[in-house]
Amino acid sequence: MSLLLFVGFFFFTIWLQAKLERTVQKRSNGVYKLQLYGLQASPFTGLLSADSLSLVPDYGRWQQLQQQQVAQTLLCLKSSHIELQGLSLINVLFGRPLTLSLLEVQQPDLLVTVMREDTTQQQKPLYQTAQGILKGLQIGQIDVNSARLQYRKGPDAAENILSIDFFDLTVDDFKLDSQSFQAPDRAYYANKILVEAGKASLLFPDGTYRGSTDSIYINTESRALMAKQVKLKPTTDPAGLSRAKDRAVSYTELVVPEVRFSGLNYPAHSRHNNFIARHLLITGPELKAFKDKQNFENKGSKPLPHELAQQIQTKFLLDSVEVNSCYIHYSELVPKAAKPGNISLQQLNIKMRNVSNMPAHISEKNPAVIQASGLVMGKLPMHLEVYMPLLNENGYHRIKGEIGSGNPEILNPILGPTAFVRFESGHVSRGRFKVELNNDRATGTFHLLYRNLEIELLSKGTGGEQSVGKEILSELASWLALKDSNPAEQGERPRVGKINVSRNRENSVFSYWKDCLMDGFLSVAGLDAQAEKL
Repeated sequence: MSLLLFVGFFFFTIWLQAKLERTVQKRSNGVYKLQLYGLQASPFTGLLSADSLSLVPDYGRWQQLQQQQVAQTLLCLKSSHIELQGLSLINVLFGRPLTLSLLEVQQPDLLVTVMREDTTQQQKPLYQTAQGILKGLQIGQIDVNSARLQYRKGPDAAENILSIDFFDLTVDDFKLDSQSFQAPDRAYYANKILVEAGKASLLFPDGTYRGSTDSIYINTESRALMAKQVKLKPTTDPAGLSRAKDRAVSYTELVVPEVRFSGLNYPAHSRHNNFIARHLLITGPELKAFKDKQNFENKGSKPLPHELAQQIQTKFLLDSVEVNSCYIHYSELVPKAAKPGNISLQQLNIKMRNVSNMPAHISEKNPAVIQASGLVMGKLPMHLEVYMPLLNENGYHRIKGEIGSGNPEILNPILGPTAFVRFESGHVSRGRFKVELNNDRATGTFHLLYRNLEIELLSKGTGGEQSVGKEILSELASWLALKDSNPAEQGERPRVGKINVSRNRENSVFSYWKDCLMDGFLSVAGLDAQAEKL
């Protein structure tokens, strides 16, 4: 009797393997070829396993069928051991909904190829589009170990859009139905999803930047997401990047040791594609940027944050954002300059709250708020507050801030090569400013207490030296216009600078703010009439 059962199972396994392989090829119309090795099956215990599996698409066959209703994406899967428990083989063979107690996959290597862009305006939930045995799919637990993922656009793509070198995936209680989709305590049809990944990289759509990370941790139950050693780097050199964009653009490199989301609302994302998080912590980021305005034209309109927020289709809400120990270095080469100018912000700490494009959360009375404190060039303390109603169509926002004690000469590395101005001496005691801005103009006031200020005008293209003519102009500026101290005499009321700036749409919002501060300083120093010369 035992021998008969053994022989029966042996031939049943051979028949089942051939049946599964033929079914895949037939139902895919020849697009897919399935190969199973070391298949074992037990119809009584519901066990189905294979030592290895290969599912390979025929890209040429897909091209022949592309005018028909074929999948827009093809999958190529190779794995070692795969095991299914709690499987009803009768249901599989007759196309009934698939139910499993366990799906375990070891070392799967998955290549996803986008064959045709999805032009559908509105995506339907997966449970509505699933067909055959996948409709109503239920799996008690999914364990994927030592997996590798690659995602590319077209079978002849030179580079992958997304690559994950290694990841483990655990899914608890997966149910592909409407009730699971709508459940407020479930995300992506599951009770819990845990992902632990190694190195990953993402190529931006235009191919000019690539992002990467050393590790990723996702837990939908605890609503956490963490990434370490996040990097953003261009795929070419500064000149190549500007040529690709046909204009002067910032060549930006970013390194962030750790990014951590907490209170991330995975259920809201899985149902409505909304991105909602209670807190985002960014630790120790370093940002370096360079812009060449000498060899490339600075053209095109730079959007304010309002425009960006309103253009993003995904609704987002970050209750609070915290950036600790940030370092920023910016350099710029302007026309007629002999070398780039540069400025840095160090020990920069930023706090934000209510960053959103959702009307229920943000308004004129409840704007996004940014508070930042740090050291300019590592020496001059500065504090900035920004109030920004991101849904305001006129780009209205207001900024206010304070400047601490320091020597203005520390700004010479940026002012000399870009504005052709140099501080020779002087000391700033303190300052404060307040500005209201919109898409077109900015107005405000600038208070600055300083003494013994001396400014030199530099000759363009000399690398920071004065010609005889510029030396004479500097002396005239000091004699006739420059107020070398504020207040001019002890006991006198300090002068207040006026800020009145027209926005240059070719520059970023940070340049807009910088122009406001420069305009206020020129007014306080009595050089507003000489602003164009400066």
